[in-house]
Order: sequence, then C-alpha cells, then structure tokens
Amino acid sequence: MINNPYYIIDFSATNCFIDLRVNDIAVFCLNIEGQLATIVPINNAILETGAQRITYNILPITGEINLQDTMDFRASVCLYDASSDTISYVEEIIQYKVPEEKQGIIPFYKHETVFTANVPYRIEAWKNSMNLKDMDTKELRELVNKEFKKIENYFETFQYRRFIDMIILKESNIATSMYLSQKEQQERINDLLNLLQTGFTVIPTSPLDIMMIYGYGKLVTLIKKNGMSAFLLKNTKGEEITLDLKFHLPQGSNELMII
Repeated sequence: MINNPYYIIDFSATNCFIDLRVNDIAVFCLNIEGQLATIVPINNAILETGAQRITYNILPITGEINLQDTMDFRASVCLYDASSDTISYVEEIIQYKVPEEKQGIIPFYKHETVFTANVPYRIEAWKNSMNLKDMDTKELRELVNKEFKKIENYFETFQYRRFIDMIILKESNIATSMYLSQKEQQERINDLLNLLQTGFTVIPTSPLDIMMIYGYGKLVTLIKKNGMSAFLLKNTKGEEITLDLKFHLPQGSNELMII
C-alpha cells in the first residue's frame, strides 16, 4: 500500500506549443522551439480520489498555423511513492504519443484520457467557486487586472507579507497535495519571502496578455503569448521569477482570490 501516491507526467516534445491539463488545470504550458524532456508533478491538480482527466493540446509553434514535420510528442503518466525522503518509481499508468507517420497538413493534435488516482486527501479548493464563464468577459478582465495591480502596489511599497497573505490558501493546498509537513510548508513560505525581500519588483502586466479560464470555468489567470504566466518579477541583477497565480471567485464574493 502506498501512503503518499505522487503522480507525474513524464514527456518529451519537439517543435510545438504544449498545453498540458489535468482536470482542465494547466500543469504545463510552453512554446518549445527545439526539444524538451521533463517531468511535471500533477498532484496539485488532483483534488480527491477518483477519475482524473488529462488533456494533451499539441499546437503549432507561436506564429505558425500548422505543426512542423519535425514535431514530436510523447508522454507517460506515472505513479511514484513519496512516503519516504526518496521518491521511488512504482509504475507507468498510461502513455500517449503522436503518430510517427503524419498524413498531410496537421494544424494540431488534441488527446484526452482518463485515469483513476487514489490519494489520501480531499481538497475543497475551487470546487464550489463561482463559474467565471457566466461573467461578462470585460468585467472579469477588470477584476483580474485589479488583483494584479494590488500585488504590484504591495511590491512597490515593500509589503511582501501582504502578498504572502494572499497566497496562503494556495500554499496550504500545495502542502496537502505534496505531503509537506507544517515545518516544510513554513520553510517554503519563508524561502519565498526571503527571496522577494532581496529586491524583486513586479513587471506590469500588458493589455496583450491573454486571459485564460481553467478548471471548467472556476479559475482565471493571465499568460504571455509564449504560454508562461504573466506574473513576472525582476531584480536589479536582471534575474527573473515567474509565479503561477490563478484566481477564483468564492460564492457570495465580488473579489477574486488566489487559490
């Protein structure tokens, strides 16, 4: 019996734009010119035991309309055991790869599959949040911009702890899904706070940033054209940090919250 099941997607991609989702939560999104192979943890998109839907969106490189002949993509969902300090491989659950012989012009591939996850937790998260697809798009964008501006002001006035307060619920959910102890969770938050206090400022968002709705209508965020989060931090050394911030609208509230 595995006490702390840890699920990942192990994939490689060549010359394509990748949008990987678990239960309609973007777990990896990036424009890949060349080749990339990596492992993506997905427990943070698994809220409870049961069926989990994975969607592989394989799109053309940014600026192109069709997939290149050299495009390739293959992925495996794997189970690891995180019960000890050393995470150990257990099994491959399901795999997918695009056809090796491609027929004609192909604009994109989309593949959906379902697997059953067994986890020892249940996270409420955004389950009962308002459906953002029911909102006026302009109004929703204004709410998102308002939250990003609030965070920007916190950084300008060195109120980093106010920002930390905004992400506490997100961090709590991560700690649960990643089996972190209370001490490990606090160390993770302290490390982020200490990093921010070294002099990072927010790069303002742009009207060109794309508003994306995830989680079957329950979550919203802004991304760049390359698929990366629009929440960028930069220090005087030119070092940059990208933080993945998604917002939900709790029932009865008119303000978005990070989740």
